[in-house]
Amino acid sequence: MERPEPARKTDAREVLALYRAAAAQARCAGHTHWDENYPSEETVRKDLEGGWLYVWREDGRIVAAITLTPAEEMEAEGVEWTSARRAAEACRFCLSPALQGKGRAKAYFLGAVDLLRAQGVDALRYTCAKENVAAYRIYTGIGHRIVGETTWHGTEFYAFEALL
Repeated sequence: MERPEPARKTDAREVLALYRAAAAQARCAGHTHWDENYPSEETVRKDLEGGWLYVWREDGRIVAAITLTPAEEMEAEGVEWTSARRAAEACRFCLSPALQGKGRAKAYFLGAVDLLRAQGVDALRYTCAKENVAAYRIYTGIGHRIVGETTWHGTEFYAFEALL
């Protein structure tokens, strides 16, 4: 498993470009929860300032990104999470459209899980838009369980949890 590395402030534009490319690809596939306004430059800036943004690089270029925050940041109304000593939230997991469908997303996501485990996190929480079938297959395929459903900004999500 290839663990991500913390993003640098100088990565902001490249991460935003990755998000924009992935959002455009997702719209073509019928997914609408990311668009030209989200994730935004402000989102990237806040993730960098919080020390929450992680990236994977290949040949010096960013090919994937994920935001890993303390679980207190999570907005999943109505979801009952398992009690945990130290929980984290994963969000904005993004893979370059050029690498999608090649098994990289699963490997990278598992690398992020491994990083959290090494940091002493004992529960990982995240949501997956119901319309994002590819991500749903990855998350259920690695054994993470759905603990509820939530709606945020008009999009329906599954709430996933993995005890580490």
